[in-house]
Amino acid sequence: MGRMRCAVCGKKGKCMSDFSLQEIVPGVNVALGGVCNRGLINQGGSVLVVDSGIAGAEAAPLRAAAQERRKEGALTLFNTHPHGDHVYGNQAFADGPIIAHEGVRHDLVNHGEQTLANWRRNARMAAFISDVILTPPTITFREQAILFVGDIEVHLLYFGIAHSPSDSVAWLPQSRTLFAGDLLFNAFVPAMPPGGNSANWVQALEQLEQLGAAHVIPGHGPVQTPAALLELRRWFLTLREQVGEAIASGWNRETTVTAVAQRMQQLAPRSNEERLPSGIGQVYDELSRR
Repeated sequence: MGRMRCAVCGKKGKCMSDFSLQEIVPGVNVALGGVCNRGLINQGGSVLVVDSGIAGAEAAPLRAAAQERRKEGALTLFNTHPHGDHVYGNQAFADGPIIAHEGVRHDLVNHGEQTLANWRRNARMAAFISDVILTPPTITFREQAILFVGDIEVHLLYFGIAHSPSDSVAWLPQSRTLFAGDLLFNAFVPAMPPGGNSANWVQALEQLEQLGAAHVIPGHGPVQTPAALLELRRWFLTLREQVGEAIASGWNRETTVTAVAQRMQQLAPRSNEERLPSGIGQVYDELSRR
């Protein structure tokens, strides 16, 4: 694993632009250390980057690393979903093709400016994203697409509304490597923003398990074994069961959120437990509409 020094701010020590490349198999690397995990796949002078990060400043060193590996081939960016921490660095790759599910482009074109403005109202986030120029994908797919990076086959697969309305993954069948984006949160309570669906998320995780991956890269945190997919699916099933029982008992939303948060910390503890109330509320709303 080689440590990259910040190429943007010039500061010593860790900053937003610092990252390290961890080789999964030859030609397949994960960039760890930024706001989100990103991928760098290269062979035969062509390069595919998986997700750009939260800002141009974060994306620039990754672009430089990709450029070093690129020869006469293409340099392509793939976005796993439309959330800002994965796409706000797209501008660093604007001179090449950017591919994503059609929902990612729709979201950024139709709602991106308003979403970015909302993020900038948060003083802490505003410092990260002051340089962002929204850069939507230029190539889209509906269900799946297959790319070749040299001889490395990359399947881009859409799994429906889950963490977001348009989650897709990069699956490399030859090395059985899965870039899962935010469909996988390892050991953390998953972020469940509006627009997702926990029932579909459970189904997506089950489908990902069936791929038979050997290496699983989540959207955030260390590289995982395939067992992490099953662990998160079981967590969601427990959460949905607990919320369903609360609704059947006639509990209102507020009571359910408080009680189920306490139960989940006992039954299936994960870090970032401060996310539990909003996630439980989302599941309560889903199950109440059935």
